[in-house]
Amino acid sequence: MKIVEKVVYDSKIIFISSLVILSIMLYLGNLIAYYIPSGVPGSIWGLLLLFLGLTTRVIHLNWIYLGASLLIRFMAVLFVPVSVGIIKYSDLLIEQINILLVPNIVSTCVTLLVIGFLGHYLYQMQSFTHKRKKVIKRRENQVKQAN
Repeated sequence: MKIVEKVVYDSKIIFISSLVILSIMLYLGNLIAYYIPSGVPGSIWGLLLLFLGLTTRVIHLNWIYLGASLLIRFMAVLFVPVSVGIIKYSDLLIEQINILLVPNIVSTCVTLLVIGFLGHYLYQMQSFTHKRKKVIKRRENQVKQAN
């Protein structure tokens, strides 16, 4: 077998195996979504499983690179049906704008507030002044106990 033929053959095997791995993650995600009815779609569960596999190095990036790059290359084509649905049912969407916008705006504001307060709290916990106050308080307690 010539070197060029071997490289083409190997890349085809890698490509097919990458699509198989991505499909397995999708089907496992759908299985989890079926048995755990939490409202999270199977595709999101599959992405989480893929993320966990990549971070724990159970799945190597070069195993899925070719298949993922193909899917990313044609992602715009995959969004065409969604866009057509939005255009087709635009009158229904405009009719129900209050039902769609209010929860989105409220949830966005709540998320921003929670993340802001949590970030502020965590920053204060890790800040130098907070740790300094802790040390001063500890020293004062040690002095009181010594007397």
